[in-house]
Amino acid sequence: MLRFLFVVFLGALVARGLLPDHVVVVYNADSKRSEQCAQAYCNKRSIPAEQCVGLHAGKGETISRQTFDTSIRYPLLQIAREKQWELPALKASGLVPVYALVLMPDMPLRVKEDAVPGRKSTYMTQNCASVDSEIMLLGSRYDIKGPLNNPFFNKEEEMVAARPPVLAVCRIDAPDDASIRRMIQFPAEVEKRGLWGWTVVDQGGPYKQGDGTFSAIARMAVEQGQPLFHEESRKVLPPAFPLMLDTSVYFGWYTNPAYGPFHPKTHADFRFAPGAIACHLHSFSGTSIKSGATWIGALLQRGAVVTVGNVYEPLLAGCVRFDIFYDRLLKGCTVAEAALVATPWISWQNVVLGDPLYRPFAQLGRHQGESGNVFEQWSKLVIATGGNRAGLIQSIQPQLARSEGAQLMEMLAWHLAEQKDYATAVECFGQVARRAQSERNRLRAQLLQASVAFLGKDERYGRQLMQRLLETTRQSPFRPAVQTTAETFMPELRPAPAPKPAAQKK
Repeated sequence: MLRFLFVVFLGALVARGLLPDHVVVVYNADSKRSEQCAQAYCNKRSIPAEQCVGLHAGKGETISRQTFDTSIRYPLLQIAREKQWELPALKASGLVPVYALVLMPDMPLRVKEDAVPGRKSTYMTQNCASVDSEIMLLGSRYDIKGPLNNPFFNKEEEMVAARPPVLAVCRIDAPDDASIRRMIQFPAEVEKRGLWGWTVVDQGGPYKQGDGTFSAIARMAVEQGQPLFHEESRKVLPPAFPLMLDTSVYFGWYTNPAYGPFHPKTHADFRFAPGAIACHLHSFSGTSIKSGATWIGALLQRGAVVTVGNVYEPLLAGCVRFDIFYDRLLKGCTVAEAALVATPWISWQNVVLGDPLYRPFAQLGRHQGESGNVFEQWSKLVIATGGNRAGLIQSIQPQLARSEGAQLMEMLAWHLAEQKDYATAVECFGQVARRAQSERNRLRAQLLQASVAFLGKDERYGRQLMQRLLETTRQSPFRPAVQTTAETFMPELRPAPAPKPAAQKK
């Protein structure tokens, strides 16, 4: 309870941070769509017209270092002087302070590697980078070879008060116009009521350091009363998995290209909740914004409005730290502030997609009484009971007959599974399956009931449940998820490997 009150108090403090007057909008003057989107975003966020500027940046996502300098860096510095903007690296009194910059659709994405005569380039001294990461240092003097440490990394200070020497840079772009419109329209509307929904953490990557990040996110979600779907196996969510349609936060790793319920060609339809934040950790998650096969493209097309990616190989230590990003968002920071603090290296490979002014959790903790949605109800129950198993069960059982009863029971089932109370979680998932009103929700509950039975060492019951699912889902669009999950727990179902061709004698 005390931790919760502290976070709410801190959130109230940072809510006075980044404002529209602090943001510069940059569009590509060679793209009519880019200019139109810039105008729409400025109107939505009440950003002054003089802080919306166009650059003749040409076409294509990849540019040379020389083109970056002549079409982006130098023109921006000239415009800043003309408009009397105070950039973080060029502090001066009496000027208009700028703390964040947002790039609009069709601005170049990547600065390619340029060979330097007489210098042998190693991986850590290469000069390729994202356009966004280079703009963070606008006005700075620095050697362009390899990453630089972000001086504001993991700071607890409020950005506008601390005035870090680097810009916070985001961009609004996606593979299609509908996704771009969501990125412009949804954040300002969703933050009025707050972002509510499931937090999905798909853990189980190849490196212990990365897995620690996802464990931390899961802990934070539980502490804040966010309903948590926590997958800890080494396998990612399978194709056509019936994920909840009110998923508002997703963090996962480690596969490429986009996979599972987010795959652009999956047969089982999935969309995130409005205003969702979704990030997948992979070295090449952001090599293109125009393709739905990359993770950033796929997540945006599935309805997310905020994501992050890497345009080239960043190394794990150079990736945006998802746990820090999530922590600062929960504390009420904007996307721009949270991303800046979560970025360890600059002049490097990261790109942040989303409205820099979006504050998704500004309403966290400000419950609306009995009129609150089911996610607020769950949050209040967790806070009131301290997450205690017996207290939650006692509170939820009387509500099962209500329309939101099955949702609360599923939240409870996951909460119990997170506490390793597998036997009770199996019972709860069974109740969810019996009360579910859609095939998606029923099959998900049945899949999880069987999976948790296996985790709880009740293999006999798990096999019984899984066999029943295999028999009843032959024509279901979610069949691939059932088959993959069954093969995970019942190895004998896996297809036999193809025999190797016999060696031929010479």
